[in-house]
Amino acid sequence: MGLILRLGGAALLALHAIGAAAQPIPDLSIAQMEGLLEAGELGKIRAVAAEQSGTIIYRKRFDSRALGKRVDIKSAGKSITALAVGAAIADGALPGVDVKVWPYLGNTRGAPFADITVRDLLNMSSALDCNDWDRKSPGQEERMYRRRIWREFALALPARKFARDERGIGPFSYCTAGVFLLGQVVERATGEGFDQYVQRRLFDPLGIDGADWRRSRSGEVQSGGQLTISDEALLRIGRMVLDGGVWEGKQVLPKQWLRDMLTPVHQLGEHVHYGSLWWAMPLRSARGFEGAFMMKGNGGNIVALVPEYDAVLVVQSQSYNRKDAERRSFTVLTTLLRSLALPEK
Repeated sequence: MGLILRLGGAALLALHAIGAAAQPIPDLSIAQMEGLLEAGELGKIRAVAAEQSGTIIYRKRFDSRALGKRVDIKSAGKSITALAVGAAIADGALPGVDVKVWPYLGNTRGAPFADITVRDLLNMSSALDCNDWDRKSPGQEERMYRRRIWREFALALPARKFARDERGIGPFSYCTAGVFLLGQVVERATGEGFDQYVQRRLFDPLGIDGADWRRSRSGEVQSGGQLTISDEALLRIGRMVLDGGVWEGKQVLPKQWLRDMLTPVHQLGEHVHYGSLWWAMPLRSARGFEGAFMMKGNGGNIVALVPEYDAVLVVQSQSYNRKDAERRSFTVLTTLLRSLALPEK
């Protein structure tokens, strides 16, 4: 069972202690959920899958394409970049999360840029003036996509007003350009293209192939998300994380890295936490609310790991840029979780 997450301590317990303030999600049966999905009433949800304790419980497609057809999961791919950082540290290519990133980027700048660390980029808390949620931000991701060379754009970003708290963590600002730079750091540290390293170090051990990362016009891999991948691959990734980095008896990633990665450092809402490119949010089960760790992306793309149920839930959706997309995906996730029995301990 998912030992690594069950040892998550205070972070996980805090997610259980939620009240009635959570936005209500309708109680649906699997059949009712399927009816809504087939009628398109929950948006462009393409694939839904669930596994529990390593066994696939539910897997179905809701468009005309074949089961396993890949979908662009947008920023949910950022969470895989966090796994790649952990692999690079385990391999000795990166000294750790406190290493300064600018030397790896072949660029010289003074403070505060020279002080930006891997941890800063993982936690969306660097000094870069970059906020994807503000269209006027100098680092807003759409500005980067207009450029042929994304690296030049990201390295030239100005600084924002910045100060670390007593933990050494800066203020949160959602910054895809920073996660792109994190992928560039992994490339320089490992001596491999980011996509090649992820394939060899993470995907190959899990038997995943065909995953495709978006690239800039100059060929740079968008490690900040926009990964086209199958639902089955996401189930495998989630299972490996739940099982403390183990897949089919082999240790793919260190247990301690996953423990640290899934410890949130920012509270963004009453029940919303974030850290190391993973979200921590509650899901409602048949018995109440459960703590869950999530990969999340535009359009309602969500992979939810629910430790108490030893379950991985996947929703792949193309309802891009729709304000209601995430809530509709949460409706599906809640329905799936309510259909599962709590595993015996």
